Amino acid sequence: MNNKIRDRKKSLMVFWGILIISGFVKLSADTVMFSASGGYLFPADSGYREIYGQNLLVPEFKLGVRVFSDIYVYGNFFSFSQNGLTPELQEPAHSRQQFFGGGLAYFPYLNKNKNWKAFIGAGVVNVSYKEEAMETIVSGKKLGFSIEGGLYFKEKFLFTGINVAYCLAKDGYEGVDFKMGGLRASLGLGFIF
Repeated sequence: MNNKIRDRKKSLMVFWGILIISGFVKLSADTVMFSASGGYLFPADSGYREIYGQNLLVPEFKLGVRVFSDIYVYGNFFSFSQNGLTPELQEPAHSRQQFFGGGLAYFPYLNKNKNWKAFIGAGVVNVSYKEEAMETIVSGKKLGFSIEGGLYFKEKFLFTGINVAYCLAKDGYEGVDFKMGGLRASLGLGFIF
């Protein structure tokens, strides 16, 4: 099982490496996109919200390479860690989740001046999680999906804007199902070359 995971990681790294290198070899305007953003995640799981709060501050990083026209292959990463209290016993709890994802995006200009861009993306996300509460540790990795959209203002090689996304992965522990991810709203700043 670990060999399969290791092989998948190697394959994914080779895939991204080839895409990035091929993008640099044939550089033209708007070929490579990098952004950093910060915003809020509104957790999809009601039990999670009860313990850790209704929203969490989340940083995100995204890298995309244009493959043709306005279509990009992108990868993203965001992570958060939160402390809370169990509902009835008020025992300390700690949660950490990391999201590695990627997919295809449509990133077109919206006007003739080429300063407004839209971003519409869909892909998969690998969620790594660990939760500690009442001397119990639950951890694992699950595959989920992600969809997102945004509106950006571009000036030369810089862009800034808003992004809304929804990602979700599901797992269970001792007969209790739970969700990871949720609705995310953020403000971002990026570079496009």
